[in-house]
Amino acid sequence: MKNSSHRAERFLENTTLLNIRYDQAYLSSFEIPDWIFSQLMKYVSYAMISVAFFGMMGNILIIITFVKIGFSESINVSYCALCVADILCVVTLTWNAVCFIPAFANANLPFVATEMVIPTGGGMGDIFCGTTAWVTAFISLERCLCVVFPLKIKNIVKPRKTVYLIVAIFGMTIIPLTSVTFYIYAFDIKFHGDSNRTLVRVRYRETPLTDHLYEFHLMYKLVILCITPLVVILVCSVSLAVHLNRSVLWRLGLSDTITADTTGSGNDIRHNHHRKYVKDMKVAKTVLAIATAFILLGSLSSIRLLISMTWSKFRPMGYYSRSFRLIARLSSLFSLTNSSLNFLIYYKMGSKFRHTVNEMLFVNGKE
Repeated sequence: MKNSSHRAERFLENTTLLNIRYDQAYLSSFEIPDWIFSQLMKYVSYAMISVAFFGMMGNILIIITFVKIGFSESINVSYCALCVADILCVVTLTWNAVCFIPAFANANLPFVATEMVIPTGGGMGDIFCGTTAWVTAFISLERCLCVVFPLKIKNIVKPRKTVYLIVAIFGMTIIPLTSVTFYIYAFDIKFHGDSNRTLVRVRYRETPLTDHLYEFHLMYKLVILCITPLVVILVCSVSLAVHLNRSVLWRLGLSDTITADTTGSGNDIRHNHHRKYVKDMKVAKTVLAIATAFILLGSLSSIRLLISMTWSKFRPMGYYSRSFRLIARLSSLFSLTNSSLNFLIYYKMGSKFRHTVNEMLFVNGKE
């Protein structure tokens, strides 16, 4: 009876995105009123769809641009991989938002949208956002090592090796949780009383193995997909910023030494040195901008998951259930915004990227 009760509780916790009626006697006085909660959820969903449109267009344009530029440099491979992860994140989070828009959820569909979205929207959205986090962490680590060990790392991190590492990241973040998610939730054809029709519905498998897999799912998502990449990005960003400041002073001193040489070879060395320095600085600043955007916009999901793991009241069926669901929706909006900002970052900071985009869009402008 204890195991059966435990499984039933897990099922309720994982299907609380459905239309649940809450008993007001158990709701905290600090909880969000129902009418405010409904309006906020609806308009945040509309905002998610709007942001997702620009994010999808921007990431597709980024991929086309880098294909045109080429992949002779490993950082371009990493940038494209980040775009692929962002596109997957945008698609799933958009689907998640659409399923909770009343006009769609109440339409004449062959499935229950608010149930179908649990594994296909919310679950997969978290997974792909974790992929985005790890690719961002890899980019930050790669650029940090290039600045700290410039003579060694350039011979290690090459385009082909970068492809292998990126494929490993996608496999590590997607395969384990996807297989667990689609085992935990089963798709059945059942009668739906509200619509008086037989529809495809989603149920939680009530088995002891499912309970263990659910615990694994939560811990893997918290530790592997949220906390670890966030720590890597924070450490690499701070280290990169510190070493960039040191590099500026060192290169300025070296330039003064070379300036004393008035021969033609001295001028050539100085010119090549300055051009390489400017190029490295632009790439490092771009990586710092991407990392900063992720830290500011992507960390809310990690904080929400960490709090829900340690504080039972801040869960879908806890006293602060509405607050939990609203913050979950806001974290999805922030994740979408993070996945949609890269085009602006690349266009602002990369002269070659900007020039290529302007050529493709037939825009004339000074670089």
